[in-house]
Amino acid sequence: MIAHLAGAGHRHLMRVACRTERGARPANEDFMGLADLGTRGLCCVLADGAGGHGNGALAARLTVDAVLEAWRQHPLFAPAGLASLISLAEQAVASEQPTAVSRREMTATVVLLCIDPLHARALWAHWGDSRLYWFRGGVVCSITQDHSVVQQLRKAGLYQDEDLRQLPHRNVLVGAVGADSQVPPSVLQQAVDLHAGDAFLLCTDGLWDRLDEPAMEAALKHCPSPAVWLERMAKAVLAAEHPDQDNLSALAVWIAPGDDEADAEADATAPEPDLSSKEA
Repeated sequence: MIAHLAGAGHRHLMRVACRTERGARPANEDFMGLADLGTRGLCCVLADGAGGHGNGALAARLTVDAVLEAWRQHPLFAPAGLASLISLAEQAVASEQPTAVSRREMTATVVLLCIDPLHARALWAHWGDSRLYWFRGGVVCSITQDHSVVQQLRKAGLYQDEDLRQLPHRNVLVGAVGADSQVPPSVLQQAVDLHAGDAFLLCTDGLWDRLDEPAMEAALKHCPSPAVWLERMAKAVLAAEHPDQDNLSALAVWIAPGDDEADAEADATAPEPDLSSKEA
């Protein structure tokens, strides 16, 4: 999916792209989507399902569908609004869990980004270990913190500067949609003002677990469009041919000046950056 989103009154043009890969898994249980309501706002959401019997895919789809439908009905650009979107996703998954034995354990991580185009502001929220990265000036300036055991141990002081990608049990979660969660979702409490050149990356652990932040920044610096950016990063991850490579999904939003023609989507001829990353 590639989209150029602009309208009367928009302070910036938003360029959006997404990509998903099955990796080494028998099926793809990630799901993502967006709802563009013009001046009423944009909502992008990505979910990573789990639970076996193919029901991870169902949990992810239910999560994304619930968030986007709620946004279409009531696009409240406020922390409480985003919290409500995740709560409705939780209700959607929980209502399906009792309908079959195979669905009882289905869960999904979720990350969502909402943008107010009239005032050029962004808010985001997440639950689990699907992440949002915010880039400004070509470098990472904010990363959501995973709801995982290792992140909790880091907060407790057990880990200091260790790369979470290298730690055991890094994928054990303490919060997710449909799970018996120990921690609630995280919602950004203060909207950020958008600048031309800002970039957002929503992604599952199939991407960030295999590609570190310097590699993401290198790709961003050398790519002419969000579609090419995602293509280069996915290509770098899949080229390593990890035998246990998880589903890989990502959604990118680039913020450009309102008069940007955004005609570079087909330009994949930029020099290939070095995206060598740490082994996970």
